[in-house]
Order: sequence, then structure tokens, then C-alpha cells
Amino acid sequence: MERIKSLYREYPILQKLNVKSNGVLQEKLILRKVSSQEYLKTADSPCMGIPFIIKGQVRIFRINQKGEETNLYNIGKGELCHETLSCIIQCIPLNIFAQATQDSELFMVPMDIFDKLFLQDVEFLKYLYMSLHNKFKLIVDSKEEIIHESIEERLIKNLKTKNSKIIYATHEELSLEIGTSREVVSRKLKSLEKEGKLKLSRGKIEVLT
Repeated sequence: MERIKSLYREYPILQKLNVKSNGVLQEKLILRKVSSQEYLKTADSPCMGIPFIIKGQVRIFRINQKGEETNLYNIGKGELCHETLSCIIQCIPLNIFAQATQDSELFMVPMDIFDKLFLQDVEFLKYLYMSLHNKFKLIVDSKEEIIHESIEERLIKNLKTKNSKIIYATHEELSLEIGTSREVVSRKLKSLEKEGKLKLSRGKIEVLT
């Protein structure tokens, strides 16, 4: 029940929908625990449900025809994954992947239940549209920042979003997240280490300031 309480605390709209459905929603919820680096979805896998995160973080990214990754955004507690929502209306596949960046817990709402309960509810649709608006604003703001910020500023800001003094990430992963090359990230990390701001080891970054 503690996890259910966490779910309703992070997503109050779900508690309202559960009441409206006379408890049907809660009966159909599927708890899933995902290890760091584990995939929730690959480009070829079918949508098994809509995730609602109560712990951890998941990154959403795309791989183009050349095999290059583009990090779209991360989702955490209380946030929606709009890419899986596209499965509902059967949009053209965009080679979207979802991968946990840390050990995570989430509840999956089966697709049929989502279709019957969520998409028929006006209050949820308003909540969804607001979430989409906020995500679009985030992407626009991020685009502006990328244009005007230096690589070092983007790297430092990215590390701060991890909310941890110990970060387990490769230079390749960080380069994908901030939109530059692995070599550039490696040089900037070494420079920050010389300044005493970081301590580097294989696959791990310790933030000192």
C-alpha cells in the first residue's frame, strides 16, 4: 500500500480516476522494478502499458537511421512519458527507446484500461494537454540554452540534474545527453577535475563542489 500511496501522491489524477472507476484502475495496476540501464522499451518492442514512475528516472531517446542517438528528455516521479502515449493512437514509429538511468519503480497501466478509463475522462485529458505543453516549453527552453551556453556550462548543468554527488555514467552517455562528442566531454571533465570540482574514475564521476 505504501507504493500505491506514493503513486497517488505523485499522480493525484490517478486517485481520482480510481474512485471514478470504483477501484478498477487500482486492481489493474502492474508494479514493475527496473534496474539501472535496463530498457523499458526498444524501437521494435510493443507498448505493454503506460508507465507512471514513483522512484528513479528514465531517459527517452531516439536512434536515427545512421545509428546515432538523440536524447529527448528524462522523466521522473510525477511525469508522463508522451512517447508511449503515442501508442494509443498508433502513430508512425519514431525509433523511440526508454532506458532507466538508475534503479527505478513504476506502475504500468495496461493499454486497454488506459483506453477505456483515461481517454474518456475530460479531467485527465486536460492534465495530459498541460503536461504536453510543459514538455514542449522545456524542449524550446533547452534548445535556446544549447544555442547560447558553452559546452562546459551544459555539462555542469547536466551533472547537477542527476541529484547525486556520485554519478555512474560514461563519457559517451553524457555526450549524448548534452549533444556533443565523447572526446569533447572527456576533455571538459578532465579540465573540471584539474580545477578540483570533480573526481573521475572508470564509469563514475564524483562531484566535489
